[in-house]
This record gives sequence, C-alpha cells and structure tokens, in this order.
Amino acid sequence: MSTFERSNWGQSEYSKDYRDNSDNYLQERTTLLRILASFYRNFVKGNERKRILDLGCGDGVLAETLYAQDKAIEITGTDGSRDMIEAAKIRLQGLPINELCQISFDEIIQGQFRRSPFDFIVSSFAIHHLDLPHKIMLFQRIIEMLKPGAYFLNIDVAETNYMPYTNWYYVLWKEWIITRQRCLGYQESFAQVPEQARAKPENHYDSLPSQLTALGSAGFSEIECHYKYGLFCLYGGRKPNED
Repeated sequence: MSTFERSNWGQSEYSKDYRDNSDNYLQERTTLLRILASFYRNFVKGNERKRILDLGCGDGVLAETLYAQDKAIEITGTDGSRDMIEAAKIRLQGLPINELCQISFDEIIQGQFRRSPFDFIVSSFAIHHLDLPHKIMLFQRIIEMLKPGAYFLNIDVAETNYMPYTNWYYVLWKEWIITRQRCLGYQESFAQVPEQARAKPENHYDSLPSQLTALGSAGFSEIECHYKYGLFCLYGGRKPNED
C-alpha cells in the first residue's frame, strides 16, 4: 500500500473539506500564492510559452494563480487523489491544460512519470506527506524534470530545530485561525486544526533547514526561503545551467 493510500487523501469527504475550507485554516495561503506569482513574473515569465508542472495540484488553485500571471503557459498537474483531479478539471476548465494525471509521489519517485523538461515546477501543501529521505528522492526527480536554469518552488509547512519555537508556531497558527474566523463571522470553528495536523502520522513536518539541505543534496543551487510566517513558508532552488 502506498503512502498516499494510507493517508486520508483517498477519502472523498476529506478532500472535499480541504477544498471548501483550506483558506480558513491554512495560515497566509493567499499571501504565499501572491509571492509565488510575483516570483513567476520576475524570474520565469518570458516571451516564449512556458511549460509548468504542478505537483500535488489539488483543486488547481496554484495553476489558476499562475495562469492569471501569464496566459501563454501550458499546465500539467499531478495529484494522488482522483477527487482532487476532478475538482481541478472543473476549476481549470477552459485554461491551457496539457494534462491532469492521477499519480502519487511514491509513483513519481519510482520513475513512473516521464515527461519532457519543464520551465517551472511548483508544489503547494503536498510534499510534507513524505518523510525526509523520500523528500530528497522526490527533489531528485524534480531536478531531472527541469530544464537547465529552471526553478522549483514549494509552499509548505516547516518546523524548526528548536522545540520552543515550534510549539509557539502552532499557537501562532491557532491564533491566526481564531482571529480570521472572528473577523469573518464564521460559525464553524477550525481552531482544532493545528493540533490535529501535528498529530497526523501522514504529516512529516521537517525543519526548514533540513528541507533546504535536502534541495542541496538533490543538486539544486540558489536555494532560498523567500517567505516564512510561523510554520508556513515558500522556498526553492534552481537547476544549474549546463556547462
């Protein structure tokens, strides 16, 4: 049984709840997407049509964000959840989608996803389902799928090497949720989400330094964290140009 099959993402109700409510409990997701869009405009967008790969594409919100920056793109998305792929088809209807492929990270690591090189590879709140050794293996596959000089960016969760800070970040996350739902007048509370997420065995929240080191181990250069708010961050690297 794959890592994906053992997780909750194979359950339709679970994936629907994520699609409906993620903006209410993913701290600063809108800001993270906005910063990623700015990165695309400043470092990727050009005169030529760009091929984009969205790993763990969910319902397609990240692909939709990039299309808003550049109408001349070609999008490929992957996700282990059939329900997420179907939701992405609906959200991205009419956009230049090359392919939406139901495939897990385990299968990608095993070499079952072979495509011509991409100009930009992105992921959002998905790779944390892999433990650190498998993150490194996925990063190695990602760098193989990039054109020389192309970038990979990941929006995800990162703890710290210092437990007092990590504990505080979970408190900060809960405080953000409570403040947001109070401001928006929500009746349903999501204040329990941080501790629930922390307790789930399928969530592997490695430290930010270890994830940046993993990128280096996979061969990336220009490795940097571009934004961090408590547990939530945007980081990435670049595939070196060929000599």
